[in-house]
Amino acid sequence: MNLHGKNVVLRPMRREDAEEIVRWRNAPDVHAQMFAADPPTMEGHMQWFDSLQKRDDRVEFVIVENSSGRPVGTIGLSNIDRVNRRAEYGILIGEAAARGKGLAREASQLILKYAFEMLQLHRVFLYVFRENEPAIRLYRALGFDQEGVMRHHVLKDGVFRDVVVMGCIHEGGE
Repeated sequence: MNLHGKNVVLRPMRREDAEEIVRWRNAPDVHAQMFAADPPTMEGHMQWFDSLQKRDDRVEFVIVENSSGRPVGTIGLSNIDRVNRRAEYGILIGEAAARGKGLAREASQLILKYAFEMLQLHRVFLYVFRENEPAIRLYRALGFDQEGVMRHHVLKDGVFRDVVVMGCIHEGGE
């Protein structure tokens, strides 16, 4: 199922997206904001993708810019808990030229609408490095509130980094 916006379409991630996703995740500016210690390999990504096909607690989309038709990033919900009606949100804008155009905001609005209306979730949460101020500004604009800080939670490049926990509650839900 595709999710359509004015400037982006979210389409399900496919096997043939692997090369581009691995390239994005290996870009130094992108990898610096990921919690993983090591950049992904093609083999590791394919193993992850194959395991994803067997799970029902995760949905992953590719963000496609409407004007160019080009994939620019990924967005998804993981750890979907249908009993407690919550999921973890994650986004990556891999194409540097696509940043600063509002595509992440629109893609995020689409995935949140999907989470709250289609999946009937009550809460969506995320983790972000404390120093990633552009991302935190975006998340606040989307309705996420800071819920806490996990101090020295991730060892990245030899430095312990703080991780901010943010959550968004669907006010229309029970």
